[in-house]
Amino acid sequence: MRWSRWAVLIAGFLVAGCTSQVGGTALPAPGYTPPKRTMSSAAELIGNAGALDPCSLLDPAALTQFGAAQKPDQEAYDYCWLKLPVGSATVAVRFGLLERMRGELQAKEIEPVGTLRVFEENPVKDRCARYIMFSDNVTMAVSADTYDTPGATVPQLCSIAEKATTTIAENVSARRMKHVDYPPASLARMDACKAVTVSLAQVPGLPAGEVISYPGGHQCRWGQAMVPSLTLRFVLDEPSTAPDVKVESIAGRQTGVYSTEIGGRTLCVAEAKHGTGRELAQVIVRLPPNNAEPACAAARSVAAEAWSKLPS
Repeated sequence: MRWSRWAVLIAGFLVAGCTSQVGGTALPAPGYTPPKRTMSSAAELIGNAGALDPCSLLDPAALTQFGAAQKPDQEAYDYCWLKLPVGSATVAVRFGLLERMRGELQAKEIEPVGTLRVFEENPVKDRCARYIMFSDNVTMAVSADTYDTPGATVPQLCSIAEKATTTIAENVSARRMKHVDYPPASLARMDACKAVTVSLAQVPGLPAGEVISYPGGHQCRWGQAMVPSLTLRFVLDEPSTAPDVKVESIAGRQTGVYSTEIGGRTLCVAEAKHGTGRELAQVIVRLPPNNAEPACAAARSVAAEAWSKLPS
């Protein structure tokens, strides 16, 4: 939403009954206080997106009318999720991911919350999603889904998403949120887009100039199409222990490398644990199907560069 700027009108006044023009500047009435400009951009309301604690945006108690929401171990720095038991189903409420607008938002605009615009995706049986839009073309995603209980039907699913979105938008508007002072060696302090440059050429056919950055800086993607594409992200998880994971040393770090065929494409992941906590650096290469060998070769090359830039 655009806000008009207040200006002082400097003009000549025509005095009634006279033909001469009197110069001067309009003065405010005694005691007049100009209205405050309302903040509506992500930069103003959130500040340092890389340090935002997304879980501080929504207290689990705000969803009490639907059940007792629980806060499990988190998966990422970029968003938070709550586990909400509803009957025999489990609803995952996910929120906080900030993204820069790229083209038209595929959602319909609904009633705003204060100065913040709100959009709603067409709901499907197992997911309802909304987006809070800031005036600097940044969106924050909020969703409720039943992916953990396939086939379950939760009539309140979209009501849960609506309640979460409204509460979060109100908190953001009032700047009720927390920021984290991460340790100097934390991956949360890194800008993922700056960790990979020269090795981009190792991903076959990758349009390296198509860079999708995120306000938080915890992930970066090259390639707007599904394939070929590359993602570097810093998440909170444990390394995969699946039998097909190949454990090797890349840039002096123990790294797990594995591939899979999913959704008509080949995906290869190279991941390395960082520090003593749950920080995990992941490189994900996506190529057309049946390309496991070149995809993993590219993932290893990118990981070698990215790992060399991780804090010690």
